[in-house]
Amino acid sequence: MVRITVDPDKCRGEGICRAVCPKGARIYKIVNLGERSLAVVMDESSCLGCKMCVSRCPFDAIRIDFKKPSRVREVKF
Repeated sequence: MVRITVDPDKCRGEGICRAVCPKGARIYKIVNLGERSLAVVMDESSCLGCKMCVSRCPFDAIRIDFKKPSRVREVKF
């Protein structure tokens, strides 16, 4: 599982993350907030974990964390 975090204080909403991501339009949406824009994560479940968005963001605004799925407890009947 992947967790994508966009730091709103660093993001300028230029859309580079969306442009370089193989699933960009599905994951990122650029939202206009009046005087500025911001990249918003819409569907992190589509993320491939390639970190293209992280490596290409000139503002160091994106972080990707990989989470291990929680263990499912086996129930015996």
